[in-house]
Amino acid sequence: MSCGLEERGLALGMDFGSRYVKLVYCRGKGGWGRKKIDTLTFFRDYLLKDEGRLAVDWPRLKLAPPRALVVTGYGKSLLKGHFPTITEIRAHFLGARRATGLDHFILLEAGGQDTKVLYVKNGRVFDFLTNDRCAAGTGRYLENMARFLKMPLPEFAGAWRQPVEISHTCAIFGESELIGHLLEGAAPERIAAGVNASVARRNLMMVRRYPCRTLVFTGGVARNRAVVQLLREQQDYRVVVPGYPQFTGAFGCCLEARARLSGETP
Repeated sequence: MSCGLEERGLALGMDFGSRYVKLVYCRGKGGWGRKKIDTLTFFRDYLLKDEGRLAVDWPRLKLAPPRALVVTGYGKSLLKGHFPTITEIRAHFLGARRATGLDHFILLEAGGQDTKVLYVKNGRVFDFLTNDRCAAGTGRYLENMARFLKMPLPEFAGAWRQPVEISHTCAIFGESELIGHLLEGAAPERIAAGVNASVARRNLMMVRRYPCRTLVFTGGVARNRAVVQLLREQQDYRVVVPGYPQFTGAFGCCLEARARLSGETP
């Protein structure tokens, strides 16, 4: 799919997340390029500070300076006075709609630190809610549980069979329940499956209020195969995971940047 800006210059979208900075940009010969950088590394090595102004070290990123840049994400407040920004709701809506071609769907975006749900109907956002007060169900929670079980994350993300019952979906108290299951002799794979199942249930609680059975799943947690499988098993949802689900917000920002260059509506 061509981005259509070969003659107009580079448009770039940035999702400044809590764990990673994601970049999506129009390639010079058409199509889309992507980069993902650890957030602390990006802040330390790629943000230039000069007399109170921030700039991005594009040569170090091996990217041409964009003619249009739009930013969203956890860290957009840091960059708001220096670069154009849009809300995360708009960024993820634009990216998901373009990536799937759908006009009626529920968007579930589960990132490193929070979860967002958007209800999209007739190509517009009708309602949304966010869960940013509890880390349970997020990428950080899953990484912590995998670390506690001493399981590689890919192995943890592939566990969904015979899950133990996990009643606490709390990032703080979850480890105590895991210890209890270990003491009872449960296999780590079943405990991992229980954690993944609890995340799927928690996410379903957020989406089931909306009268739609097409669920577009994005964010880093959408790369967890077990959570995707469990979402499909527990309810009669059609679960759609677009390619590169972690980059949906950055993709939406890139579409917005491209529209600003061309004068069109994204």
